[in-house]
Amino acid sequence: MGWKQVILVVSALATVVLLYMLPTPNADYRTIELKKEVETEPNLTSTQKIKKALDIIQGGGAPMEGILLLKEVESEDPTNEQALFYLGDFSLKTGQFEKAIPRFEKLTKLNSTSPQYWYMLAQAYEMNKDKDKAVKAYQTFITFGTDEIIVQDAKDRIKKLEN
Repeated sequence: MGWKQVILVVSALATVVLLYMLPTPNADYRTIELKKEVETEPNLTSTQKIKKALDIIQGGGAPMEGILLLKEVESEDPTNEQALFYLGDFSLKTGQFEKAIPRFEKLTKLNSTSPQYWYMLAQAYEMNKDKDKAVKAYQTFITFGTDEIIVQDAKDRIKKLEN
């Protein structure tokens, strides 16, 4: 390989590295844009914010924008069951069990007879490899659950966890 070819290859590599190092929009940029958007709509109710958040997340928008709206609702009303539920659900779906668990624990305290909250809490414990708490949550779910298929699933999960 001649010197001209070596210089050409080195130049190409240097160009690729330089392009790779150029700044790109980051999460802070998106957060700033979301804050501007929320500031322009200050009179949204909690229900409207939750609906907007779900539209953003489920509509293929930037999920963090929706999550930030849900967190805003939670900070305004720490007992808002819808905001807590969706934040917990999205935490589960993204593998953030350590964030999902406290939200579902709070939901089961706010509404101790909701089978859905107990089932989601049990799943969060199970995915977090906390077998004992998962079994207890599934057992509590069974006392309130009315869907025979899901109740049977919970019983099967308990057997699996106890073995």
